[in-house]
This record gives sequence, C-alpha cells and structure tokens, in this order.
Amino acid sequence: MRQELYIDIFADIVCPWCYIGKKRLENALNQRPDIDAIVNWRGFLLNPSIPNGGIDRKKYLHTKFGHAAQSVYSRIAQAGAKSGINFNFDAIKRTPDSRSVHELIISAGSDGDALSDLFYQSYFIYGNDISDKDIQLNILKKLDLAHIADESRLLSARKTLEADLSQANQFSVDGVPFFVFNNQLSLAGAHPENILLTTIDAAISA
Repeated sequence: MRQELYIDIFADIVCPWCYIGKKRLENALNQRPDIDAIVNWRGFLLNPSIPNGGIDRKKYLHTKFGHAAQSVYSRIAQAGAKSGINFNFDAIKRTPDSRSVHELIISAGSDGDALSDLFYQSYFIYGNDISDKDIQLNILKKLDLAHIADESRLLSARKTLEADLSQANQFSVDGVPFFVFNNQLSLAGAHPENILLTTIDAAISA
C-alpha cells in the first residue's frame, strides 16, 4: 500500500549543504518506492544581512571563513561529488541576496521542488547571479513557469517567506537544511541516506 509523506525543507538556495541534502533525500526516497513524498520548500536566509545587490564572492568568503575558506569548500566539493554534484565554486563571482529566489520557489507551489533544483544548478554549477531578473526568467521558462513572476503572486509569496523565517526562528533553526517529516520528526543537517531512511521510516510508522 502506498503511503504519503509530507516533507518540509527549510533551506537556502545559496547553501551548498542544502543542495547536497536535497540530493541525499532524493537518493533515500528512491529506496522507498512505495512512498509518495510531497516536498514543501520553506525559506531560510543563510545570510540575512547580504545587501540587495549581493556581495563580491571573494569578499564574502574572506569575511565568513577567513583563510579557512579553501579547505571548507574543498570538503564540500568532495561531499557533493559523492552525491552526484560537481560544484564549480570558482565560477561564482557574487554571493546574491536570495530573497527573490525564495519568493519564486514559494510562488511555484508544487513545482517549487523542481524549480529549486534549477536554481541550485544555475548558481553552483554555472556560477550565475540568480538574483538577476533575466536569469530568473530564463530559469522559469525552462519549466514553463514564467507566469509565477506575477506581482500579486510574489506579494503573497513574500508574506509566506516572512512566515517561514518566523517559524524557523520558533524552531530555533540556526543552520540548514532542516527537514520536518509529517509535522512530527525533524532532522537538521545534510545527513547520509541511511540516517534519512531511519527518520523517514519512523515518520511513516508513527
């Protein structure tokens, strides 16, 4: 018998561990073919103080990690490769303000999960400034979602994003990805598939 599993994912599109966590979750769910997963994107700002126009990537990395940046991202690249992600960090020239991307993903509704994947690829593989309106529109067109950039929809999505950020604060989320399964069990971090599967099985049987 097929079972439904609701998964809320608090994440930020500029977070490499969120991209890894998404891939690991997909790999775990592929091992549970009888589960119909309904994935809901929940916005989180990894860098809430980033200005609207973004910030130079090198400056951002130096400010956040200092001289440890290269070793930090080397470990992330290795973890990504194991999940099938070929990170291209050198292609990234600016760290963007991700608010507008969150609003589009939220506005996409049930297509948000697929849309988030395209934004992850655009940023981490091709180094695009995903806060740029033209780049956003090109990504939306790939999924025939240009209509979700309607101002009224984005206004509603903006309110949802603020609610997500408030709830993340209530949950004391201080890092992402943060998964909530069937509104019962939560898991913080980009855990390996075996840990995800243990949590998924527990959520289904609860």
